[in-house]
Amino acid sequence: MTHLVPGTNFVKILAVFAVIAVLVASLSAIAPAGSGGGSDPPYIFSGRGRAHGVGMCMDGALYRAYDGWNYHDIINYYYTGIRFGRTDDNQPIRVKGRDGQIRVHTMHDYLYHLQEEPENCPMEDLKVLYVAARTYTLSCIARGKHAKDGYDICSSGNCCQAYDENKNLSKYPKNCAAVDQTTGEIITYDGKPITAAYCGSCGGHTENNEDVWGGNAIPYLRGKPDTYCQRSSRYAWSVSLRKSEVEAKLNAYGDTAVGTLYVMDLSSRTPGGRVSRARITGSAGTKTVTGTTLSVRLGLQSSLFDLAAMNFDEYLLVLNPNPESTLVTFTFMRPDGGTSNQIIDVAANSRYTLKVNDYVQFQEVSTRIVSDKPVVAERAMYFNYRGFSGGSASAGVPDTAAKWYFAEGYTGGAFDTYILVENPEMDTANVRFTFMVPGGGTVERTATAAPCSRMTVHVDEIPGLENTDVSTMVESTNGVGIVADRSMYFNYMGCDDGNSEAGVAATATAWYLAEGYTGGRFDTYVLVQNPGSETASVEATFMREDGANIVKTYELAPHSRYTIPADRVEGLDNAGFSTRVASLNGVGIIAERSMYFDYNGISGGHDGRGVTEPSSDWYFAEGYTGGRFDTWLLIMNPDPQPADVRVTFTRPDGSAVEKDYTIKPNSRFTIQVDAVEGLSDAEASMRVKSLNGVKVIAERAMYFEYSDGTEPRGGGHDTTGCTAPSPTWYFAEGYTGN
Repeated sequence: MTHLVPGTNFVKILAVFAVIAVLVASLSAIAPAGSGGGSDPPYIFSGRGRAHGVGMCMDGALYRAYDGWNYHDIINYYYTGIRFGRTDDNQPIRVKGRDGQIRVHTMHDYLYHLQEEPENCPMEDLKVLYVAARTYTLSCIARGKHAKDGYDICSSGNCCQAYDENKNLSKYPKNCAAVDQTTGEIITYDGKPITAAYCGSCGGHTENNEDVWGGNAIPYLRGKPDTYCQRSSRYAWSVSLRKSEVEAKLNAYGDTAVGTLYVMDLSSRTPGGRVSRARITGSAGTKTVTGTTLSVRLGLQSSLFDLAAMNFDEYLLVLNPNPESTLVTFTFMRPDGGTSNQIIDVAANSRYTLKVNDYVQFQEVSTRIVSDKPVVAERAMYFNYRGFSGGSASAGVPDTAAKWYFAEGYTGGAFDTYILVENPEMDTANVRFTFMVPGGGTVERTATAAPCSRMTVHVDEIPGLENTDVSTMVESTNGVGIVADRSMYFNYMGCDDGNSEAGVAATATAWYLAEGYTGGRFDTYVLVQNPGSETASVEATFMREDGANIVKTYELAPHSRYTIPADRVEGLDNAGFSTRVASLNGVGIIAERSMYFDYNGISGGHDGRGVTEPSSDWYFAEGYTGGRFDTWLLIMNPDPQPADVRVTFTRPDGSAVEKDYTIKPNSRFTIQVDAVEGLSDAEASMRVKSLNGVKVIAERAMYFEYSDGTEPRGGGHDTTGCTAPSPTWYFAEGYTGN
């Protein structure tokens, strides 16, 4: 996957279109709940230090003094290549006081009235302060900082130096002694007083002047690390603001007004780690400002900050199988009905990865993908959900529908189940949820989904669905086309992970599941839903890799869900297999498969929806074999004749690897993609094509330890392929929050 391959460039064409009118979803019986945040999520800023960070760090100077450094050595550390000189402390200084009055002091008396450091500081630290303050005052006079206003220096610590004309000098004997003991001493460079910039806390690294203030580099104002600063209580800080608060602060000023906030790009950094330039994108466009400007607008203590890491990373994978490039538009839909767009030109015969977090931050989000040529699209998510780490993947669906079915769902123990609904249309959708439990009981709820929006339902919170297996039917009752996904997060016998899958739009009398395994610490379950009003007689045929078939029959009550533990089926112990689930009496059903595992020390679980018929073609946009990612391709041949298939592995640069395989009749075949020559450390989309007319079914399973600089997130995911490219794809699920 591109997000794990160094040097891969994301094409960021920030073409943001106008936001579609907002119509907030109202729920008659279901309150939207989600992984967190909704339409007003928290933005957590973590930072270090105070102010600009240029020159001397006063916290660092303080702790160096505590450790026995003398004031000359401290000053020499922070200012590069300087010397010490003398000035007349009796010279007059015009000072604008806190009361607005201009007073004339001698330099000596002015320094007495500074309020930059408390009285209990070590003497060497106070000497540092007053040598620097004396020098800074001369630099203000030399460059005429306030000359046009009739004074030399002001009383503001943010503009000049903190000064109090009413300071009670009798309470500051050490400060006054430090002024006396350094009388006339200044810092010079090339014989002239330096601009003795200093800040309260540098946050661990001082800065080059030009990186913070612009202009030419000043030789003595060079950034350098400062480990002493870390001992200060001001070293680290954190600020939490709701999204609405951030937007209000930004939109109060023209240079940061972007309307509804989509994303803050804080990647432009100074050598010391501060935000150099911040790129802010929203519904009203994109603005670029300095990190200092952004920190002031948000009320942060310095520009050395970042947004708290998002616990969910979402990726959209697009395979372009065409001989020409295609223009792909990603439309992101939020719970409040706001939308934004991103346009990408995807090269011919290639695969492209878009990280949704780069364009939508801290949001629940559904996506529509539209291209000018048919493509294949998937969504992958890697997460830490309330301590459950893992990942999920799912192929998109090419069209909306009035109904969606999910055979799988569970709310017991440490299982959380969510239903996600995307309404990509311009009209409000009236939605009915019918939840079906073992034995035939049902629970119904209704809701409305705003135009161009995403809605989340936490199934565990619905009365009557506590601690139960559950299948779901989602219906649009007023004819507005919708899309529905189901996500689950869990800890299954010590295996924590999550899975996500799109629904199926209709029942059928036959379903095929290519993946299945019961060896080692793998548990496989086949989930069957009967949403109809008649009992369904169901036959499950398990097709092993060696060609042996095992057949079992089951009875499903109306409006119910049934679970088949494959590990308990005689003859399926320690086996790889595929499954065909058929309704013998013509009652429409739905089938899914869930697996929980410990794969070479990686524990987790994944899920795959069934397909209703074999095909001559299968496409997969996702696939990766680098790092601790293992990719497997599972092919089921339910035909009595052998199937000759060709698998084409397509890399992002358009190059391809082709391999031919023969699949036994009524069996399942496994390809370890990592072991294919030329694919040992690669991104690869895949196409499975039948060469002899025998149709097959294909799934892809991946096991991984994903890391984006945080703790590794181990798990697995699985998805059935798509039988054809499409110019449109929908994904109801998506999240970029924490």
